[in-house]
Amino acid sequence: MRVENDHCDVIGVPAAPTQLDRLSSAILRQAGMARVSLPGDVATWAAARHQTLRQMLSDQRFNKDWRQWRALQDGEIPEDHPLIGICKVDNMTTAHGADHRRLRGLLSSSFAPSRIALLAPRVEQCVDRLLAEMAQRGGSADLMSEFAAPLPTNVIAELFGLPDEQREEIVALTYSLANTSATGEEVRQTRQRIPEFFRRLIALKRGQLGDDLASALIVARDKGELVSDTELIDMLFMVLSAGFVTTAGVIGNGVLALLTHPQQLHLVRSGQVPWSQAIEEILRWGSSAANLPFRYATQDVEIDGCLVRRGDAVLMAFHAANRDEKAFGPGANRFDVTRRHNPHLSFGEGPHACLGAALARLELRCAFPALFGRLEDLALTIAAEDVVYMPSYVIRCPQRLPVSFRPSVA
Repeated sequence: MRVENDHCDVIGVPAAPTQLDRLSSAILRQAGMARVSLPGDVATWAAARHQTLRQMLSDQRFNKDWRQWRALQDGEIPEDHPLIGICKVDNMTTAHGADHRRLRGLLSSSFAPSRIALLAPRVEQCVDRLLAEMAQRGGSADLMSEFAAPLPTNVIAELFGLPDEQREEIVALTYSLANTSATGEEVRQTRQRIPEFFRRLIALKRGQLGDDLASALIVARDKGELVSDTELIDMLFMVLSAGFVTTAGVIGNGVLALLTHPQQLHLVRSGQVPWSQAIEEILRWGSSAANLPFRYATQDVEIDGCLVRRGDAVLMAFHAANRDEKAFGPGANRFDVTRRHNPHLSFGEGPHACLGAALARLELRCAFPALFGRLEDLALTIAAEDVVYMPSYVIRCPQRLPVSFRPSVA
């Protein structure tokens, strides 16, 4: 049975990330694709079932070009809506076809698994340094600001060639852009500051080009492989922001999961479950990619029993898809490190599969064993329900994670 748009129940997407589990359950209870209303009265579809989302990620009838979004083109989405800064960009994440292959090709060799594997010693050194600094400061810390965020930030900044004095600013800009509760004025300021930041960076790097990603993209612009300064700026921002905020969220969510499931943690620390397997479960259950905007229908498409009209936007509900019982069994809502069949979609799939997946896995494989091996009696100092998250229904990332610990003598 085909369902027309106007005949579906509409589910309101709450601004508070603490309601994410409840939202995902509500979307999964729908018979087919769900109609959702995002804050700011933005009506879209949500692809939440694992099979449906997986199919859509490789379906050429959907793409990520914001110019396809009918509501945006018709003026229904104001320019100061928080989603505009996330969606209205021209880089690898929004391109399709030949343009996508061109842009992805500029970065693919730098993120090849064999190339990333060579970074292991540098990632381990960064982990060791951060843990040593935490231990020197005493037996308590905010795990987000002192470990989960600095680790991927420093790794990608080094690959990128970002000077130390500019790292704090780009982190703040990235978090501002991901804030889906931002006011119109905050949205306008962030959208103005991001290109200003990268124009300054480009001017600086042109005088000292090196063996780093920023230099490579600047050279690509000079050679005409990037077709505009806007494309260069958007590509630079994509590499930096995607390189740390999502991994920081997974580290924070993973630590929270393990500390609130002590029996699961025991299985890993005792060696009964390998860290590699536990990390895949952390990626599934604690993915920071909650609800990513958007795929746009380039034609009328009947999918999952619903008619998606040309120009409709589809929210990619990864958090819900990773809890779909049809894919993960009756215990899909449970955090279970013994799970062996784990086809999670946390890195996406298809042409737009996350280019940084190998780097993220490397960082997680270095971070978790060292964190729980070097910090004895690691524990939350607040109740789990009191953890404050980034104000975003797009990214699920704790803002603070207060912990206590005892440095290991090992």
